[in-house]
Amino acid sequence: MKFFVRRYFSGFCTYEINADDERLAYEKAKNLPIDEAEILSNLEGWEDCDEVESEINA
Repeated sequence: MKFFVRRYFSGFCTYEINADDERLAYEKAKNLPIDEAEILSNLEGWEDCDEVESEINA
């Protein structure tokens, strides 16, 4: 039997931003590329959100 498994992970990227306030710093950071090396180094499993479903939904 085949299953589709969707695993979720939490991770983060850290940015150093020059801005006038926190809101603007956040908006600027959202537009920056993700540092894949940093994200991969701090991933943690989020098992409460993982999903498994059979290939045929009965």
